[in-house]
Amino acid sequence: MAELKVARGNMRVEMAPEDELCLLLARGQLSPPAQERARELLESPLRWDLLLERAREHQVFPLLYRNLRSVEFHRVPETVRAELRDAFRLNAAWNTFLAGELARVLRLLNESRVPVVPLKGVTLAESLYGDSAFRVCYDIDILVPPSDAAHARRLLLAHGYSSPFTEEFFVKHQLGTGAECPLFGQKQALSCLLEVHWTLLQHSRKDDEAIRDLWSQARPKDYFGVPAYALTPEWEFLYLAWHAAYHKWNTLKWLADIHQLCISAPIAWPQVREKTARFELDLIVGPTLTACAALFGTPAPSDLFSPGLPPGVHLFPSLLAPSQAWKDSLFYPSLLKRPSERLRCFAEMIFVPRLADARMFHLPSSLSFLYYLLRPSRLTCKWAWLALWAGFRRLKQWLRFSPP
Repeated sequence: MAELKVARGNMRVEMAPEDELCLLLARGQLSPPAQERARELLESPLRWDLLLERAREHQVFPLLYRNLRSVEFHRVPETVRAELRDAFRLNAAWNTFLAGELARVLRLLNESRVPVVPLKGVTLAESLYGDSAFRVCYDIDILVPPSDAAHARRLLLAHGYSSPFTEEFFVKHQLGTGAECPLFGQKQALSCLLEVHWTLLQHSRKDDEAIRDLWSQARPKDYFGVPAYALTPEWEFLYLAWHAAYHKWNTLKWLADIHQLCISAPIAWPQVREKTARFELDLIVGPTLTACAALFGTPAPSDLFSPGLPPGVHLFPSLLAPSQAWKDSLFYPSLLKRPSERLRCFAEMIFVPRLADARMFHLPSSLSFLYYLLRPSRLTCKWAWLALWAGFRRLKQWLRFSPP
């Protein structure tokens, strides 16, 4: 597809019909003009394999199915309809499992008086799209107060979840530097990843203040019949914007969520503006709204938009090449305001053990400290391999197109 270039005003360049149709269908519902345009595109010759690939890459195929159904699958081949239907049903079944497991987790924490907010996932699908089946969800994310993180982890480990790291290692080496704790649950033949979060603006010196503000405004809400807490619309927007920015705005699903939130929730934009300034989120909020406006025409106050996206950001990208993966992992520090924050972020990225390290090197708990030595070695090997692969691809292209 043609690259999307962002500027205020006309923010899109001409693109392939498959990409335009994917963008059009990747939203909660179609307006009458959007339905009309969708039918026009469906009348044209389409590479359905490309469209389905893009929908899978950007995790929006349930929305495509929903919106194609709203236009009665106009000129959609039966094979494509069947593939989308099967993928939609499989996703719906998986999300039903996640919803049940989330309810169990919330009930456990509620009984132990641990405040908890479900993040993203099936609860976001319910609130934005009216049905958990219409969003792709892979795991469960919850937010607890920092003071309750170790206790929540201990409770979950006592009720069926597991971790490759000991509690002592978590408390001493991960609680003060990381942002989430991955835990694994197993139910019959299904395994589930649960991430317990306790921070919001990772590495920012404004994080403690932001977390206090978030919890002071959190509202009681039932999820699947279990009491918990919900973010205000303003904090929901700021969290989703932060998450999308952390991942370089490279997945359409996250921007579609933000667009749907902006058009359906009663967001108090003056509060968003105030929090953006107070918590130094201008490098996150402005580009996020600019990206959403470029792709979906998302409405928001004009003074919150950014004049452009950061260098190297490409909206609605094709499948990320392995040679670019390491660059994306280094993007988030550029959103931090201070050199000390960036330095801390880089240090954690290089040295603090992650789940991938535990998966690659299975060490006994008594040797957990060795993960600090193994992580930089693993990253060096990983990035060297990616660089080698990138060089091989460039050489292959040069040999293919060089004159004889």
